[in-house]
Amino acid sequence: MINQMNLIKKGLLAAFLLMFTVTGYTDASNYETGDVFQAKKRTTAVLLYVLKNDLLLDIRQHSGKTGIIRQRDSRYVYELQKGDKIILLKEYPDEKVFRVALVPKRKSKGSDSPFYYTVPTKFNQLSFVEHLTE
Repeated sequence: MINQMNLIKKGLLAAFLLMFTVTGYTDASNYETGDVFQAKKRTTAVLLYVLKNDLLLDIRQHSGKTGIIRQRDSRYVYELQKGDKIILLKEYPDEKVFRVALVPKRKSKGSDSPFYYTVPTKFNQLSFVEHLTE
């Protein structure tokens, strides 16, 4: 009787673990062109780069040797603020990079172009708002 209860408990535990593992992996790559995300927190780790080459260089340096510190030029990097929205415009699947349009909550003086590049690794800190069809 006790052995049967242990088998049932182990089976239920394995089923729940499998379910959580599968849902965790499916949520990681469901980003599509036209999705709109909004920053709900005051600080996020999502960085938007004006130049695609700067982003790719940053990706290569972080995946390479440790201990390399590269100072970014603040004119070419934008940190999302609370209330800012980004719209995914184009996906570059080879580089795992998205081109996005920024819809800032407050207009800033320095930003001329609303188009940036970013990686979707930190999108879990943003909230999905809607999917645009056009």
